[in-house]
Amino acid sequence: MISILDQFTHPAGAFMPQTAQDLFALRLAQRLNDAKAVRHYVMLAAAHPESQLLNAYRRAIRNAPDADLGRRFQWELERGHSNGHNGRADSLIAVRVERRTVAVAIFHGDHLEYTDSRQLSSDRDKALASAVGFIQWMLARFSVEAAALESISNGHEILRRLLHDGICEVLRDRILPLWEIPKTAMLQGCGYPALKSRRQLREVATGIWPILEGTHAKVFIQDAAVLGLHVQTERHFIIN
Repeated sequence: MISILDQFTHPAGAFMPQTAQDLFALRLAQRLNDAKAVRHYVMLAAAHPESQLLNAYRRAIRNAPDADLGRRFQWELERGHSNGHNGRADSLIAVRVERRTVAVAIFHGDHLEYTDSRQLSSDRDKALASAVGFIQWMLARFSVEAAALESISNGHEILRRLLHDGICEVLRDRILPLWEIPKTAMLQGCGYPALKSRRQLREVATGIWPILEGTHAKVFIQDAAVLGLHVQTERHFIIN
């Protein structure tokens, strides 16, 4: 007898998510070492509640860490048991920092609630004060439970590092769990095969949220939105 999983073991070609559910399905497939079958997981995500998929994922990871995780997951899913876990709907602020711009995306679960950006002065002290003030204003306006920033690996980006560290200090003062995500992690996690450029990440953003298309000023908002959805998706897979 051929299982349903066997029908999807051949390479499915390039895949870029068009919805938040697509991204969840992609990350599920990648975490199960089964990214080539991503379209199968997209079908599963459309046919099953997210909580049921997550329960099957957790049981597969706990019960067969060294086995064929994709097949174990399929077996667990077909068993159909649930522990009542309904996934995470926590709120999050995602921040994209550039030398002359700070952009923010507010999420509740995987729902993008609000976006905004602030242009910064070329003067270092004024830029830092403006960036910190902008984040403080956003935190006063929205109640969030976690924060995310793109990590900075280039030691020569002195101003960007200054702004990044100042914003991190504000977020930590609020005792917010802070995710710092490298661009490489988003490139790997937002497409199959892994994406190769920032432009492709922005294509994912505008594919999921067409309203974010438009002027050049929106590109950093697109970056913040992709970062936020990436982190909210990753939070689903935390196993306590």
